[in-house]
Amino acid sequence: MAPLTLTPAIRPCERFCPKCERWKHHSRFRSWSRAGESDRTRPRIRFAGLCKDCEQIERNERKNADRPLALLRRRTSSHASRLGVPFDFLWINMNWRALVPILRALMSPEGLCLSCGHPFVNERDVQIEHREPPRGLDDWARQHARNLMLDCASCNGGKRDKPFSLWLDEQEEARLANEVHRATILVVATPTEQLALAI
Repeated sequence: MAPLTLTPAIRPCERFCPKCERWKHHSRFRSWSRAGESDRTRPRIRFAGLCKDCEQIERNERKNADRPLALLRRRTSSHASRLGVPFDFLWINMNWRALVPILRALMSPEGLCLSCGHPFVNERDVQIEHREPPRGLDDWARQHARNLMLDCASCNGGKRDKPFSLWLDEQEEARLANEVHRATILVVATPTEQLALAI
């Protein structure tokens, strides 16, 4: 006599997901109504082929295949909704899609902030910065990609709404002041500390 194998009872409210190969309750599948159906013998609800979990996994895999593109599309979409314009207006007309290759390079292991020269902490640290701050929501000359750069959060927060030329002058003054400070420290430091500070 063959041993009994216990299989879980499949309830009538369950559907099979071919990707994860599991039976799940129908509420775990995306569904929609079929409009215009007059035949009462057919079900009016249609279900997606995969469960919601597997659909989310596939969406994440598509995003992670080209992470910089997905990030920039999300940020463009967020900025477009803030401005009250369609996504395609910023993406195509304002040429934000031209930032994708730059973001790909910055998110590589060699990527450095163009302002301070330090590596980015994570993908959220790469931020879109307007060189010249927009004068209003409909200042399309300054919303264009030619007025954008990608900086770290620290540089973006330091610049804020300052004009680009003023910010450049401030950064140069800070760099010179830091060199004077380093020279002062090197004078009073021991030879071992001087070597460590020089590196």
